[in-house]
Amino acid sequence: MKIVLLVLSGDPNQSRAWLQENYPGADIECIPRDELIKHMYFRFVALRALKKDVFAVATERIAWQSGQNAILLFGALAGARRVVLFDASGNSREETRASILGRTPFRFAGESAASAWAIARSYSGLKKLELAVKRGSSPTVREGSVRRSSAEATPRIAYLRSTPGVGTQAGGAATHINGFVNAVVELGAGIRVISNDNIAGLDRTKLALIDPEPLGSTRAAFDLRNNLIFSAGALREIEHEPVDLIYHRYARFSWAGVAASLRTGVPLFLEYNGSEVWMGRHWDRGNMLTLLARFEKLNLEAAARIFVVADVERRNLLRAGVSDEKIIVNPNGVDTETFCPNIGGDAVRRELGIAEDETLAGFVGTFGPWHGVLALAKAISQLPPGSRVRFLLVGAGRLREEVERIVRDAGKGEQVIFSGHVEHERVPALLDACDMLLSPHVPLEDGSEFFGSPTKLFEYMAMGKGIVASRLGQIGEVLVDEETALLTEPGNARQLADAILRLSSSPELRERLGAAARLAAIAKHTWKHNAQRVLDAYQAWASCS
Repeated sequence: MKIVLLVLSGDPNQSRAWLQENYPGADIECIPRDELIKHMYFRFVALRALKKDVFAVATERIAWQSGQNAILLFGALAGARRVVLFDASGNSREETRASILGRTPFRFAGESAASAWAIARSYSGLKKLELAVKRGSSPTVREGSVRRSSAEATPRIAYLRSTPGVGTQAGGAATHINGFVNAVVELGAGIRVISNDNIAGLDRTKLALIDPEPLGSTRAAFDLRNNLIFSAGALREIEHEPVDLIYHRYARFSWAGVAASLRTGVPLFLEYNGSEVWMGRHWDRGNMLTLLARFEKLNLEAAARIFVVADVERRNLLRAGVSDEKIIVNPNGVDTETFCPNIGGDAVRRELGIAEDETLAGFVGTFGPWHGVLALAKAISQLPPGSRVRFLLVGAGRLREEVERIVRDAGKGEQVIFSGHVEHERVPALLDACDMLLSPHVPLEDGSEFFGSPTKLFEYMAMGKGIVASRLGQIGEVLVDEETALLTEPGNARQLADAILRLSSSPELRERLGAAARLAAIAKHTWKHNAQRVLDAYQAWASCS
């Protein structure tokens, strides 16, 4: 059996393993996603020429994969007898070529009608919300919604997490949500997460799940339709169990927090991790950006307080006309009890086959444009022959194949271990196995000021390991060169390689930097610090309203 595999998102090795398990003995050929997008016509012709039985498409979550009907049709027209979509959770959708071709006209007609309805409803609903926010009134406040006085216990919080995308079921986003939720509970507040997808590591008793519907002729239509579904479901949940505060992790084409706040009279606190309009222009290449800008402006105007992870984002909002008093800088954090030294690293080193005289350098993150993986690959390729440094690279992303090619062409392939995506519960032991940890972030491609607050940075600090990091944005503000880390110029592979060699040859330096970094994490950068700033802001708001 011949299978052609296209990985839209997720770990290619994990996708191959799933196919090998479900199609034993199959011959699997992988086509790169970026190459397919860049050379769509030529790759389509090449696919037609392949004698394949199955066209397999891997995605992180089927429930959040837009354009499924188009994907099925592409595979059928490319000559596959069967097309299968599957995800990292083991969910799959498989159809024969005949079934796809026979049903596609009806599916496209239904999807187009549903998309047109969602877009029309979104325009009309958005106009009503904009007028309500402009008036500063809540004409539809539910009867009996009584705000508790600020003198009472810490607030009951509804945490809204809407429109997740690739990488948000696990990774940094899930870490942030879990860290904040757990810290709020420890500080005595009540919290319930309302989400349209599961979140790795989250206590299910704290989760209200509103299932999405994978239907939409474009990604924007898909998001707009699911915003309508999620907003209605979130409002039902909040009205069923009243809260004192709505905390919304803002996402594109989402008005859930605004609508619930206006309906219930409860203040909206917005966690704003960056402009979705900017991301749509530079990263996602999304459509309907004018409408997206209206959604973003609506959220910013309706929010009583806006939380950003770095001061650069505060400056961006000020330039956009947001009032300074509404903005609170609230960097990410770490659970210093989960991420700590001596938490299983020795066993991991034995499992990986790391010799006692070898130094292991670790990286955890997305193989994406700003995590600096290409600079890291070039630094590895510049290490002198015979260097006893091994590398553990944890994560997945579209640049992984290029990173593998760079280190392989440099003859360093045996020094690098690619673990792919791993469960978050395993990350502390993997970091503990390392002698040093790497954060080689690079500037944004369009020249915009770096606005990130990488959760991995604080996790590195808590592990008490020597750190090599870029002097970039908040990373260069949190870490102090020669005190808690060695800082290098972003994108400078030579400096990065030299810093790695310096740490590899000095256990004393690694120990001194690591101990200081952990002390700083405990003193300033826990999730309790992050959650306390939100609770303090609520008490300050309540006392003035």
